[in-house]
Amino acid sequence: MQLSGNKVRKLEFLMADAVAHGADCVITVGGIQSNHCRATAVAAKYLNLDCYLILRTSKLLVEKDPGLVGNLLVERLVGAHIDLVSKEEYGKIGSVALADLLKKKLLEEGRKPYVIPVGGSNSLGTWGYIEAIRELEQQVQQSTEFKFDDIVVACGSGGTIAGFALGSRLSSLKAKAKGLGYAMNTSEELKFVADVAAATGVILDPVYSGKATYGMLKDMAANPAKWKGRKVLFVHTGGLLGLYDKADQLSSLAGSWRRMELEESVPRKDGTGKMF
Repeated sequence: MQLSGNKVRKLEFLMADAVAHGADCVITVGGIQSNHCRATAVAAKYLNLDCYLILRTSKLLVEKDPGLVGNLLVERLVGAHIDLVSKEEYGKIGSVALADLLKKKLLEEGRKPYVIPVGGSNSLGTWGYIEAIRELEQQVQQSTEFKFDDIVVACGSGGTIAGFALGSRLSSLKAKAKGLGYAMNTSEELKFVADVAAATGVILDPVYSGKATYGMLKDMAANPAKWKGRKVLFVHTGGLLGLYDKADQLSSLAGSWRRMELEESVPRKDGTGKMF
């Protein structure tokens, strides 16, 4: 789980480039519960690179310990260096300039930093999903039943959907790639995530795959003619660690518990009773 989600395919190319350029550390930027930042921190540790994360949070929390929930727990366990900025500072300065400021500081300290953009989304990272299309194409060629007209995926920084769209166009698949937006979830979407988990065992995250699945099914219900007869491949992009940050909001939707009723104490007999 620590190195999982759609960002891993982008990092496969980006981390290789960092190593090829002789980097001894990487810098990237994201939200306080960024799946990309967590995956980057873990991948960097695997390659013996230091990782510097610039995380965006509320101005009320920017001076406080960010805690150990979800992605933050993994990032801090693997030793990532975390710098917090407020949403207002992030909006004013921008992710590129923030990363450049930290890069300049590290260069002055004699380090060799490599900057990875938000979400790992650039021309190099996009190759991760062009390659994913090649793998899907092979599966389609091996099975007459595995064919689809549309690829639906949650869309954030855009690298995943760009790779799918370009790869599909260049391949024999010619499927239409459709990206659905992400970010703050509603109470209806959280209930949907809980309902899907209870009904199917499939766990969706509340920010990406949950919102995308909810939006896709909502559009199918509202515009049935648009989807009629089409086969859809929905790509689950991971992000489950972010679910822990929503524990309080999900508490009323999660399953119940109870104290086991023990009416009387049954004395242990030889061969029965306690397992250990």
